[in-house]
Formats: sequence, C-alpha cells, structure tokens
Amino acid sequence: GGGIGGIGGGSGGGGGGGEEESSEYETEDESEEEGAPRVLMKPVFIGAGMRDTIAERDARIAEEEEAKAKREARVAERADESRQLLVQIVQQEEAGPSQPVDKSEFEAPPDDDDEADELEQFERWKVRELRRVKREREEARKEEADKAEIERRRKLTDAERAAEDEEFNQGRAGHGQEKEQWKFLQRYYHKGAYFQDEDETGNAKMGPVMSQDFGAATGRDAVGDKAAMPAPMQVKNFGHRGAVKWTHLSAEDTSSKDALWAADRGLAGKYKQRMAGVKASNDFERPAKRKKPAGL
Repeated sequence: GGGIGGIGGGSGGGGGGGEEESSEYETEDESEEEGAPRVLMKPVFIGAGMRDTIAERDARIAEEEEAKAKREARVAERADESRQLLVQIVQQEEAGPSQPVDKSEFEAPPDDDDEADELEQFERWKVRELRRVKREREEARKEEADKAEIERRRKLTDAERAAEDEEFNQGRAGHGQEKEQWKFLQRYYHKGAYFQDEDETGNAKMGPVMSQDFGAATGRDAVGDKAAMPAPMQVKNFGHRGAVKWTHLSAEDTSSKDALWAADRGLAGKYKQRMAGVKASNDFERPAKRKKPAGL
C-alpha cells in the first residue's frame, strides 16, 4: 500500500511540474502576443561551393590587408622616386645645356589605348607634373620679385627714377643712333607686334633678327632716290600697269572749290529751297505786316 501511495504521490508531483511548465509557456506566448510580432527570416539555400568557413574568411581578410599594405608601400616608393627625379632634373638644368636634355615634354601626347604600358605613361606623367610644379614655383618667385621691384621704384624720387631709366636705355641695342631718313615714296614695312618680348637688358629675346632696321630701303627703293627723277616719274610703280598719277595726299590741294558738285551754286540753292525746314532758314528779317483789304 505504501508503494502504491508513493507511486501516486510521485505521479501527482510530476503532474504538478507539468502544469507549472505549461503556465510558463502560456505567459511567454501572451507576452509575445502583447508586444511586436517576431520577424522570421526566410531560409536561403547556399551551395557548398559558396560556403565560407572561418578559415577561408580569415585568409581572405589577410590577403586584403596584405594587398593594402603593398599599395601603401608602392605609393611611398613612388613619392621617393618623384623627389629623386625632381632633384635630378634641377641639377641637369643648373649644370647647363651641356647635359642631355629630356625631350619628353615636347613629344606627342601619350596614346590612350588601354593595352599600352601604364608604367611608362606614369613615368612620363611624373616628369610633366614635376616640370609643372617647378614652373609654377618659378612664376611665383618672379611675381614676388616684380612686386618688390615695383615697390622699390615707387619709393624713388623723380631724379633717381630718370637716372635709372637712362642707364637702362644705354644698354639697349642702337641707343643714341639717329633714325635714318626715309627716301621719297619709299615703301614702309612694319616689324609687327609678335615676338617683341624683351629680356632683362631691354633687348629683344629673338636677338639680331628683331633688332635690325626695318625702315631700310629694299628692292627698287635701294637703287636710287625718286626725288631726283623728273616729276612724271615720281610716282609709285612707274612704267607698270598699276601705276597711278597720285603721289601722296600732301602734294594735292584739297582746299580747291573747283569741283563739279560746287560749280553751280544757283542750282544747289534752288534744291535747298525745296527741302523741308530749309526754306528761309537764313532769313532773319522781320516779316512785313499784312495789309487788310479796303472794303473791310
């Protein structure tokens, strides 16, 4: 009897525990129902070839870090090469024209083909970039020097400035030489407006090419003087089809009133009297008072 009672008591205890667990499940379900519903993820099948293990993921991350370190090392190496190349170019330019000059700046632009050597194009780009940096620095230094020179000139007196100008003009080619007198009806050649840049001494950068006398007589003008020829021959292109009887404007009397349009003054006056606003425009006499008829 005692055994059966024990069994019954045990079964009763087991039944009590089951009721407690069911009550816990019910409270959890009720709390979930009261709050936001849970979001269930959709199961997605991943093939065996696409599955990454922990070891494979770590290996991929290590490869990416190694590639990044190589890129950073390559960038640092290129920066050192660029600095060394700039120093070499500056040394060659300071040494003078006896050193070999890199003509890559004057070559044709690089081909934009994708299959071309990118390393060679990068090296050429480095040379162009370094030259650009050097040129900009020189322009900045020149601009600062010009500003300093302008400020110095502004502080000078008129006499000191005139003395400096005279000393500077003495260094010009042909200073103090009188301009050669042109011949009669000599052809005039202008030296143009291009390639007139001057160096620090005030002379043309092109040298003797632009310093020559462009007013000198050339061709038929250098043979003789037309002023010593007879009057009919003192014309341009004498003896040619394009010859004209006119020489220059100073030789003609432009004040003469013998022109055909000014010969008949009466006809011109009659025409003006017909024009509106011109009739009696120069008549300043007071008009006579009109008399009334006698019968009125």
